[in-house]
Amino acid sequence: MDDVALTIRPSRPRFQRLSDGSLRVWAPAKINLNLLVGPPGDDGFHPIDSLVAKVTLYDEVDLLPRRDGRISITCEGYDCGPDERNLAVRAARLLAELTGAETGADIRLIKHIPPGAGLGGGSSDAAAVLEGLNQVWELSLSAGELAAPAAELGADVPLFLNGPCARITGRGEIVRPVGIGPFMAVLHLPPVVCSTAEVYAELDRDPPSESEQLTLKLLERQPPSRWRAALVNQLAPAAERVSGALAEAHGRFSRAVGVETHLTGSGSGSFVLCDDEREAGTVWSRLPADLRSDCLLVRRNEW
Repeated sequence: MDDVALTIRPSRPRFQRLSDGSLRVWAPAKINLNLLVGPPGDDGFHPIDSLVAKVTLYDEVDLLPRRDGRISITCEGYDCGPDERNLAVRAARLLAELTGAETGADIRLIKHIPPGAGLGGGSSDAAAVLEGLNQVWELSLSAGELAAPAAELGADVPLFLNGPCARITGRGEIVRPVGIGPFMAVLHLPPVVCSTAEVYAELDRDPPSESEQLTLKLLERQPPSRWRAALVNQLAPAAERVSGALAEAHGRFSRAVGVETHLTGSGSGSFVLCDDEREAGTVWSRLPADLRSDCLLVRRNEW
């Protein structure tokens, strides 16, 4: 257990002032505990109904104001992509446009959340920029006023402006806080990237049957071992058909841990929910060394 305890990703505060005067905003990853997907509407988008929890795996977003109105970004860790598509940059530019803010910002993004893993890292970065620049630029915008630009940036972004756990519906932009008890999770993050568009296209070729969302009282009052077997991700079969590498990685992870495993989002990340550190240690001990190198231990984020 001592070895396991050392691997647990710790909780971080939302905001942290750094010695150079910049504001660090910790941007947490999310996991989809239960994910139901409906048929596409007239607009081509699939409605979803998902129970989502933030976890203690974070990107670091450092914001330093500048006087010339420019928005710049430097990136470390995982690839951030081109500036014009990066959600952190787009969030800063959109907020400046909407508020008329003339002060720019240097953004330093340290990415620990892998892209293409279903963990929402880009959306979390965007929400962190909106909340952080609201402070750095002294805009005094309310949470409700930040919600509109968040939704414009992407359906997942509003989620990260809310509490630790939520039920998200619509395209993902309708967010209702829910109570889910504390848990730990073993995350498996194989070096596989899944295309969300390809997964949804495959889903349309073989749509899932309708299903009801889990009873929230169960998740609020009972430990994960009582309800994790009932979790469903209706994107998972399509994702595994699209990516043989994902299907192989997820299958090996599932066989190794001997406990129910679940894909998050459209993949490629998957997880095992655990009641506490002891159970997480037991699950971790079952992993062969090469699988451990692709795994992390996290807790439910507290904010």
